[in-house]
Amino acid sequence: MPDAKDVEKRICELLDMDDEQLLAELERSLLLSDERHRRIDDALAEMIMEVDRLISCIDEMEDGPVPGEEEGSIPR
Repeated sequence: MPDAKDVEKRICELLDMDDEQLLAELERSLLLSDERHRRIDDALAEMIMEVDRLISCIDEMEDGPVPGEEEGSIPR
C-alpha cells in the first residue's frame, strides 16, 4: 500500500500529463484491472470446483461404506 507521499507524487504526475498521456495511462490502468479481474475470476472458479468436489466426497461418505470396503477404513 503506497504511503501519502507516494500518492501525492502520483497525483502530481497525473496532473502534469497532457490529454494523450492521460488517456494512455487510463487505458493501461483499465487493461491491468481487466487482467487482475480475469485472474481473480479464474482462481474463484477453481475454488468453486474444489468445494464442489469436497461436497461430493462428503455426500459419498455420508451415504455409507462402499460395498467391498471395510467399515472405518480410510478411502483412497
